[in-house]
Amino acid sequence: MKVLKKWICAGAILMAVGTGGMTAQAADMGTINPADYKKALETAPLGIVMNQDDSVVTTEKTNNDNKSRAEVVNGNNPDTPEAQVVSMTRRLSEYASVWSKRGSEFNLNEPQTASMWLYFGNQRGKSGEGMAFSLHNDSRGINAMPELDEYGSVPGEGLGIWASDVDRYQSKLTELAKTAMQNAWAVEFDTHANVEKGKYAAQKVNSFDVLVSKHIEHIASNYAAKPETYERYKDSGWFGSGHTPANNMNYYYGMLHQGLIDDGIRGQTKFLSNGEWRHVTFKWQPANHENDSYGQMTYIFDDKDPKTGEKLTGQQQTVDVNVNLIDPDRTGKARWGFTGTTSSGQASNQFVVFEKTPDLIDGKTTTTLKNLTRKKEVKAGDEVFANDKLELSYQFNYQDGQQANWANIQSYLKLLTDIDYDKAEVTYGNGQVQNISLDDRQGQSINVFLAEKLNKDVATASIRFTGRAAAVKDRREVASTTSKYTSNVMIGELTTPDFVINPSQELTLTVTSDQHLSLPVNESTTITGQVYLDNAASLAHDEPLWVHVTINGKVQKEPVKVAEDGTFKVTLQANQLQKGNNVIEVVATSGELRSNAEEVTISCSGCLELTAPSDVSFESKQLTGQRQELKRGDGWELSVQDTRGAGSKWRLSVKAATFTFINEAGDHLLGKPVYATREGKLPIEKKMTPIVTHETTKKQEKNHNVYGVTDDWDHQTGMFLSIDSGATAGNYQGELTWSLDDAPS
Repeated sequence: MKVLKKWICAGAILMAVGTGGMTAQAADMGTINPADYKKALETAPLGIVMNQDDSVVTTEKTNNDNKSRAEVVNGNNPDTPEAQVVSMTRRLSEYASVWSKRGSEFNLNEPQTASMWLYFGNQRGKSGEGMAFSLHNDSRGINAMPELDEYGSVPGEGLGIWASDVDRYQSKLTELAKTAMQNAWAVEFDTHANVEKGKYAAQKVNSFDVLVSKHIEHIASNYAAKPETYERYKDSGWFGSGHTPANNMNYYYGMLHQGLIDDGIRGQTKFLSNGEWRHVTFKWQPANHENDSYGQMTYIFDDKDPKTGEKLTGQQQTVDVNVNLIDPDRTGKARWGFTGTTSSGQASNQFVVFEKTPDLIDGKTTTTLKNLTRKKEVKAGDEVFANDKLELSYQFNYQDGQQANWANIQSYLKLLTDIDYDKAEVTYGNGQVQNISLDDRQGQSINVFLAEKLNKDVATASIRFTGRAAAVKDRREVASTTSKYTSNVMIGELTTPDFVINPSQELTLTVTSDQHLSLPVNESTTITGQVYLDNAASLAHDEPLWVHVTINGKVQKEPVKVAEDGTFKVTLQANQLQKGNNVIEVVATSGELRSNAEEVTISCSGCLELTAPSDVSFESKQLTGQRQELKRGDGWELSVQDTRGAGSKWRLSVKAATFTFINEAGDHLLGKPVYATREGKLPIEKKMTPIVTHETTKKQEKNHNVYGVTDDWDHQTGMFLSIDSGATAGNYQGELTWSLDDAPS
């Protein structure tokens, strides 16, 4: 009966191949559970783009003998349109794999984070067999898989990664390990308990879970091709072939499970295959030093709510991973991806949605709302006024990465309400402009695909929408919106600020001077502006107008009176400000009327400046054939002005180019400048040599912050020219280069 059953399974495999041409969305007759397949796609979360150029993973194989049935299909979730899903298994006796492409490998030498959504079907106790995430350097690349059984199939219990326990006479662990994917480490998501043991267990390919028999569905990890991963058992029963343990020994194998995760309930069958999408995050920490061969992988399961996307605590394990076992040639890289299987008796609809690939690029996104009328950014909770000109922008910035291109960026935008949009476009860092038709909107939603790839040459893209705030009659709150985007390497969210639209403003204040200033410590600056009182208010209002000033959150005691023409001036001294950035807020009042508030940012960092002569000389002197030092000639005046305030420090350094004759011979002077102090002499050569370090004092603050470097030089100190005994007479010229540094060591 056992042999007959296996031949029936082989027939089912041939049927599956014959029906494989139908679309995945249509759930053909070979699908184990069409209703579950349909539900999975209708609830699929958003994932990376996998079916276009610059995709980083592939289901395609270069070897025609590869048995993988994985394919990329589109999800049908209206909340995540065009979600890209990898359909792994959906029939009996299937194998599937999806691997990273060449150039998109996992970097074992750097911290990495990757995340995915996984779906294991809803078969519960009838589920099989599961999936595995793997890192490998198998020489077969994307065609790597375990040894096939006698029927040409990938054994189900091995999940497409572990060894193939198909030979009952196999007694050596080393030989068994050779049947697994080589140079591989994996985390299994096992949905079927392979716990057959004792008599008749050999050659059943159903015993890898005997060491964790109470955990029917579980997560665990180990090395696929390491002999110590497996444990050998002897079969004590009779076999249909007539062989007995007395004349022919039979063997089967269990597998050691590291970093085990389950729900803690004995015999539980819905830990994984519960009909819901499940989130997993992998965090890699490389070895601490070059000679250490162990990194650490943390895998966190159920760390996001599948319905809301909110973060959850989840369950996690951290395991040590010997890099030498997955990267024996020390390339620093590994192929990464997923495998999955079903068996002849159990099958499930299994899917993978890649949310974030390992850190292949360093890409940043920001969302900003600007009030072009008021010339300021609108932050959460800020106010704008009816008919103000607004600009909503979504920025993408490629900063660096192993992957050359951040590509296939598709955004699904939910625009802010209560803005009458009149223009939309994408601007790129190379000056290219991509027009967007506002007619493509559906309500407040619009999808924008970035036509340009982002990389080191074209690093930025900004999707901009401009329009005017609605002409509201009453104060209106505009809610924040959250949009989504996907790309070839990651997905993300774009969140706008909430804000308030005021219908009108009787009193309006506008800053007319620069709103971003830099101010030396001992100087002052003036903020200028204009205050407007609308016609209706001015007819019934005769109270004076005042401008109130707040510096870094502290309200100043004396307001500034507004002139009759509506202008005002606020003069600020540097001693009113702190070092670094200062936020100055100005707001106008008149009786009970209050204007909008405007901000000016003043950076009070001072400056550090060197004054050095462009042409100096050393004295002329007759050579004696002995070593000599030439004194300074005229023009040696160096000074440093430090307006950053008392306590700031600086360092002055100098280097010298080679001195040569001013003639066609181009001879070099045998000698060099030297800098003399009371403690000794420093030769000045081709590398920068620090000669003075100083901390600015309060006394210098009163003297315009100037320190005269050459004021301290005398006939024994300062710069001299040292001449060697073999120097030749002539006119020489050279170059001194000075460097002023604000961070002395």
